[in-house]
Amino acid sequence: MSDSKKLVDFITVSERLECEPRLTHMSDGKNQTVASHSWNMANMAIALYPYLETHVDMARVLQLCILHDLPEAVAHDVPLHQQTASVKKQKHNDEQKAIQMFDDLLNDKNIRSLFDEYEARQTPESRLVKLLDILDTGVSHLCAHDLSYVGTYNDNFYWKLFFSKEFADSFDVEPILKKVYNEIRDRVAKRLKQEQGIDVEIFYN
Repeated sequence: MSDSKKLVDFITVSERLECEPRLTHMSDGKNQTVASHSWNMANMAIALYPYLETHVDMARVLQLCILHDLPEAVAHDVPLHQQTASVKKQKHNDEQKAIQMFDDLLNDKNIRSLFDEYEARQTPESRLVKLLDILDTGVSHLCAHDLSYVGTYNDNFYWKLFFSKEFADSFDVEPILKKVYNEIRDRVAKRLKQEQGIDVEIFYN
């Protein structure tokens, strides 16, 4: 197979990320896609970069943002509340097969290296990108046209997670991220109170 054919095959497969829906909703009421999620993470990385106390390789950060969910072009996104132990195992296996397919198409082990780096969380870049990954959930909560859908999953699973101490503490490693999370959390709490009469203190732990 020619290099050009492999590259076009890679591009057409990865395009599916633009069509792959996530559970979260957007300001227009539509589901977020995996591609828009990845783009928003990259956008946040660029905006936050001048404020970071931790030195990071920005080119590597952007690569991780764009490619961290690439396997979902084949393996599909699985909402967090559905990820039982068996589902996680299957998800991992499916993603590894997808990565191998991309390796074969590109003949470039950098794709696997980036994915493994993101999963391991051993570098400043991968740890930052993981924080951006979970922060984007908060952005979706803040911007969603209607927040009522969030509480329909597993007895407020996502609100309990978003307002949990564990969620908040994960941002302690980088002051600007903690400030941004706190600002988003406060605005989401205000929305819930105004629009649905929900006091978020019931979700604190």
